[in-house]
Formats: sequence, C-alpha cells, structure tokens
Amino acid sequence: MNGKFGTSSETGRRRSIRMMLGAACATVLAITGATPAAQAQAHAHAHAHAHAHAHADTLPTWPVITTNQTGTHDGYFYAFWQDTGDAALTLGPRGHYRTRWTSTNNWFGGKGWATGGPRTFNYCAAFHPGGNSYLALYGYATNPVTEYYIMENWGTYRPDGTRMGTVVSEGSTYDIYRTLRGIGITPYYQYYSIRQERRSSGTINTGDHFDAWARLGMNLGATMGYMIMATEGYLSSGSSSVTVDSAATHSSRCAAGPPSTP
Repeated sequence: MNGKFGTSSETGRRRSIRMMLGAACATVLAITGATPAAQAQAHAHAHAHAHAHAHADTLPTWPVITTNQTGTHDGYFYAFWQDTGDAALTLGPRGHYRTRWTSTNNWFGGKGWATGGPRTFNYCAAFHPGGNSYLALYGYATNPVTEYYIMENWGTYRPDGTRMGTVVSEGSTYDIYRTLRGIGITPYYQYYSIRQERRSSGTINTGDHFDAWARLGMNLGATMGYMIMATEGYLSSGSSSVTVDSAATHSSRCAAGPPSTP
C-alpha cells in the first residue's frame, strides 16, 4: 500500500504507582494519634510502597512508535506506517511487539528483517481484530515494485484477487492470489499466500512461497526490501501481541493467545 515502500503504558503504570503511594500516605495521616504499634505498622506499609515505587522505576521502558518510521530495536528491524487514525506500536524485547489501533484508515507495523529473502522462522501472537485487519508476513521488492503477504489470520475480510493455485508449506495449505494495484501511480502487483484455516502461531518458510509464486510466473522484484511479521488494519480497531523468531531454544519468549475470530 502507498507509503510502505522504504519508510524508514509506561504512563499508566506510573499513574497507578502514584495513586498507590497517595493511598499509603492517607493511611498514615488517618491513624495519626493512634497507638505506637499502629503508627509503626503504617510507616512500615508506607516504606514498602516507597520501595516498590523505587523498584518499578528501574523496569525497562519499551519504545512506543506512533509516527511513520523504520529502524532497528534489540536485534530486529521494525516498521510503522499509517495515514490517518490512532495507532501505536510498542517495541518489546528481541522479536516481541504489541499494537493497538482505533478508528484508523490504514496502518501497519511489526518486527522482522531489513532485507527479505528465503527464511524459516516461528511466530506466535494474540491477535484481536476488530474489523478488517491482517496478521501476516509482509514484504516488498523493487525493480519492479512488488508487495507480498503470507497471511496467517485476518478479521472480517479475507483478501482475494486472481486465484493462481495453492502451495503446501510446513504442513499448511495456502491459496495463492495475484492482484494488480496502483491507482494514480505506476501499477504494481501484490502477491498473497493465504492460509486456508486461520491461526495465530506456527512456522513460516518464505522460500516455499517465493518458489511457488515463481513457478506461477509471479516473480518478485530484483531488489528485496524489508520483511516483517506485521499487524495491519484498515477502517478498523484492534490489538495484537506478537513474537517473531521464537525458536525452540527460546520457547519462553513465545506466549500465544487464544484463537481469534472475526
């Protein structure tokens, strides 16, 4: 979609801590003049709350992205783009990210790799689409421009186009579609591999899809751009929590949510 090519609750937590400390101070004031034991207990509670506040301030604050940009974070490439609306991408440790969006026109964001190509990786997600939205491996290439999706889950709309065939990869069957885009700009193709059944965790082998597309005459551009495990929304609201590249040796990094339905 236009704008994607080459785009380079800490406050809530602190507010709750301030409210907690305020309640502790109020308790101390309320029992002033009570027994020494009660006063000592109140001071102990206040000290414990103050210690919790000091400890909480040492916890990491993950970046929250709300403006169009690309970059790297904790060893992964990330991208965020929107035209209008209210969307945010929170960059968690390593391949983890969270999103939320409300009344957006079109937006997307996620984590992955600065250069696309054949790659086998795992992912898991809690995906909560409130309307038209996708959970998909997204990438693009240039010379000529092409966009591609390996779509794992979606909301109220399952993309289509010219049906080209199917591909079986990592035990999953995907329907392959090709769509010509480019109203007002140079036309370009979008390629889709859409899993026949929705899921929010699994293994993706991009090379299987690239090879299947090529056999069908759906060639990617010669120069690969970035490739991310993306959340995307169009005229919708929703949220997601996604972990990319959760290899078996790092299984604790992956906390999949329940299956989502439109």
